[in-house]
Amino acid sequence: MAKSVENQVEQTKVLPQYVAALVANLLVASVGCAMSWTSPTLLKMDSGETDIPASSDEKSWIGSLTPLGAVFSPFLAGYTADRWGRKTTLIATACPVIVGWVLIACAEPARSIPLIYVGRIIHGLCLGVAFTVIPMYCGEIAEDKVRGALGSFLQIFVSLGSLSQYAVGPYVSYLVLTIFSATVPFLFAVTMWFIPESPYQHVMAGEEQKALEALQWLRGTSVEAVKEELAIIKENVREKMENKSTPRDLISTKASVTALYLSMGLLGLQIFTGIDAILFYCQDIFAASGGDLDSSVSTIIVGMVMLLASACTPFIVESLGRRILLLISAAGMAVSLALIGTFFHLLNNNSDTSSIGWLPVVSLVIYMIVFSIGFGPVPWAVMGELFAPNVKSMASSIATSFCWFLAFLVTNFFPTISKELGSDYAFWIFGIFAVVAFVSVFFLLPETKGKSLQEIQAILGG
Repeated sequence: MAKSVENQVEQTKVLPQYVAALVANLLVASVGCAMSWTSPTLLKMDSGETDIPASSDEKSWIGSLTPLGAVFSPFLAGYTADRWGRKTTLIATACPVIVGWVLIACAEPARSIPLIYVGRIIHGLCLGVAFTVIPMYCGEIAEDKVRGALGSFLQIFVSLGSLSQYAVGPYVSYLVLTIFSATVPFLFAVTMWFIPESPYQHVMAGEEQKALEALQWLRGTSVEAVKEELAIIKENVREKMENKSTPRDLISTKASVTALYLSMGLLGLQIFTGIDAILFYCQDIFAASGGDLDSSVSTIIVGMVMLLASACTPFIVESLGRRILLLISAAGMAVSLALIGTFFHLLNNNSDTSSIGWLPVVSLVIYMIVFSIGFGPVPWAVMGELFAPNVKSMASSIATSFCWFLAFLVTNFFPTISKELGSDYAFWIFGIFAVVAFVSVFFLLPETKGKSLQEIQAILGG
């Protein structure tokens, strides 16, 4: 038996797992496009490059309807992923993403803001599905040694989708940008067809032979070499079925209640430190700053930094503790938000800012770096470590919906706050929340790195 296990380990290949995760995360890239589509497009509306007239209130709704749509779909996504499968759910999600882009494309000749609203809501619903099902799929297809790396792809592909909008959007028409964005979910749907379903899903459906074939493809081995792993999966699925949770289980123990408020607190602070407002309105921010660099170039720089920082995150997360990364991230965001707020304060008071025209770009580059190594990925990772397995899925859906509801509030009211109070106060408010994040993590969050589930539950229940 030992020899058999040894041979299995020697023969296992990780490349097929990376390929499957890369293809699955193309759907995340497509919703990343939807998230940042507003950055170049709202400026086109302001400048008259498109025939769609939009008031400031309408532009706020265009920006915020996508996160609002994402509030409702995580619960449905969990059900459909279990009922019809992870792969089927993801491929089916690509269809409405494309429909959303078609509606947005038709909005220009029709001069119709409501068509954009509907397209943005559809994209939001798909965003909630992608953020719920893709981590589930990647976690189930991965071996332990690559699970962390595959899990980090989500943030990387969100950054890639955002960068594509920042890099392409300013230089093409409204219609061309929309067509370009629609090609990503189409490419995903075509390529995902050739990727296997999660072996866990096959086992839950009683399809043992298909589970063996999926494992064989994912591990790059013979069927015989993965039979032991299949037995482990079957045992895990059996335990999951026997320990199905109810909403009451989330508040039945002190450990679960503590895990819930810590998770929702971290995700709330992630949103209230301004990331969605910056992603959705990045080019608007740089245009308002009147800096030395063209706003399009500044936005591309920020997008590239976010992508590179996201790509480095897996190595940093595993080498340092969760608390230290969150503390560094909160401190860095507080400083960078204070700096950009000060710049806008000087600008709004007619001070000469010509000598510090570089400050908005540098501040947001620092912000993106520290966000991408800390408050971007770590709250999601910590949430996965805090909850017991029987309530993890339900808790994740609740926390994800809560996160997107707050994102809706921030993206909807950021333009109004910037207009009524000034961009300086908007960024200072985000900076205050970054300080709150630092204090909260320092005093309330236990370190989870290197601790077992039992140890974490004991700490939370103590």
